Amino acid sequence: MADGRLRGRATSLPIPAPVGRGRLPWPLRLVILVAAALLCVCSVVFGVVQPGIADGNGLPWLVGHLAALTAAGLIWWLAPTSVPGWVIVGYTVAETAYMWAYGVEAGWMWPLLMSISVLPGVALVWLALAFPAGRLRRGFDRRLVITASVYLVTYAIATLVLTRRYPLDALHEPSSYAVLANGQLAAVLGQVHAAVMGLFAVVVAGVVLLRWARSSGAARQVAFIMPVAFVLWLVIGVGWSLARLGGWPQELRLAVEDLNAFSVVLVPAAYATGLVRMRAIRARAVDLVQTGGLSETGHDRWDSSVKTVLGDRSARLVWPGSQRTTGRDARGRAMSSVGDADAPLVYIEHDAALLDNPQLLRSVSASLRIMIDNERLTGELRHSLREVNRSRLRIVQAADEARRRAERDLHDGSQQQLFSVALRLRMASDAARADGQLALAEGLETTIEQLASAIKELRELARGLHPALLADGGLGPAIAELGRRCTVVTRVNVELAERPTQLIESTVYYVVSECLANVTKYSEATGCEVTVVGDADGRLRVVVADDGVGGADPASGSGLRGLADRVDAVGGTMRIESPRGGGTVVTIDLPV
Repeated sequence: MADGRLRGRATSLPIPAPVGRGRLPWPLRLVILVAAALLCVCSVVFGVVQPGIADGNGLPWLVGHLAALTAAGLIWWLAPTSVPGWVIVGYTVAETAYMWAYGVEAGWMWPLLMSISVLPGVALVWLALAFPAGRLRRGFDRRLVITASVYLVTYAIATLVLTRRYPLDALHEPSSYAVLANGQLAAVLGQVHAAVMGLFAVVVAGVVLLRWARSSGAARQVAFIMPVAFVLWLVIGVGWSLARLGGWPQELRLAVEDLNAFSVVLVPAAYATGLVRMRAIRARAVDLVQTGGLSETGHDRWDSSVKTVLGDRSARLVWPGSQRTTGRDARGRAMSSVGDADAPLVYIEHDAALLDNPQLLRSVSASLRIMIDNERLTGELRHSLREVNRSRLRIVQAADEARRRAERDLHDGSQQQLFSVALRLRMASDAARADGQLALAEGLETTIEQLASAIKELRELARGLHPALLADGGLGPAIAELGRRCTVVTRVNVELAERPTQLIESTVYYVVSECLANVTKYSEATGCEVTVVGDADGRLRVVVADDGVGGADPASGSGLRGLADRVDAVGGTMRIESPRGGGTVVTIDLPV
């Protein structure tokens, strides 16, 4: 049984993969289980349930051993190694020798069968000490099992040599193997054996309980099942030994015999139950994914979740590049890597007892790997979104700067040149009229009027690109001018404590300008109101509302979508409420 106190320093190892479940395919192992079960049934029918046999109730024995075979099949399915399952199958089959020896037809075989029947007890000791790893990891455990095996073989040979007749039934023929037959010595040997095995079981139970008491929390969450089962089996076995040694009444002795027959399943069932519990604990690894923490403190929450799932409050995550040692005695600690062995994503420092549950470690590893990948991908996505937003903002800023530059070029270049041309034409017209060339003067004046109209249109174009009134006076005068130019009666209310940035001013101006143009073209409204205010949160709110027919839909045209894109590019939001027949309200929130 794992106790979480292995000696040695923590090592950085990949999380162990489950060991193969055995070389035999499942159909063949199922055949073996069925064959062992049939052997148990036959041993009861043809061994115990015979006329003249005093202890002829074999049902408790049969139920107990069939349950043990069921536990073996479950262990084959759940355990990382198939060895415990084979041990239980071998133990159950060897136990049938005892039942065959009961039969009056056993003939010359009963001494051999009785000798064999004492051997399976060592299997229960092995299961108790090997739980849940399925192997004896300590030299003391191996020596204990070897000692028990040597003693039981010695005892089996001694009973074979000394026992002339089966002590509990005189119906069997005399043993032909008893070369040193001594009935009194054989009886004493049987009593000594019962006492020795009882004492041996007490020692094993003490070892199991002591290790459980000294084990870590990570080991106790599964290991408590085996001590309870083994101690219960021991109590029943001691009661059976006392019944044999103390000359109890036959009815009470038979009841203890039945209880002892049932007890053979306790240790195999505890082993299988422990594995089932380990699988249930492994399912808690899903909780890691549900933590969902990808913030700066997310790794702390991962640490807490790993502690909870592993049942190890001292467990922690060690990230590559950080200090890997615990700064304390590393006995009983292990370090498992998550990800590729050559380039691990993170290490899990945990109780070494958890190495006995590699499936749990692998489940936690898989959950951590998903979360680490999610964190990385989310970080990359957020970085990409930030870059996209910065790129959109740069595009808007570049476009706004280009408009301002175009407005300056038109105002300082083209308009000035056209004014100069118009002035020269006016001078030429005056000179022609003075010389009496009236037709030429009238033609020049017509050209001057056309040039004035072109200059006016060019001035309007320059104002549309970037109005000088916005640059000089801010949003108040610029939006008031938009309201005066709108064909629908427009009320303007601008309340700002301070001027926003140039980019925000341009955005508000062009959004209001586009909204008023839509009011003129599509709303059929009789009135409109524009409100620009700064709220208490330090943001700028713009509301353009009309009493028109409504029905504005951003999906039906590119104008409103373009406004939304422009607002979003500078970190703002835009909301449109336009029920049919109820007018349209466009609300924009922008950072100052």
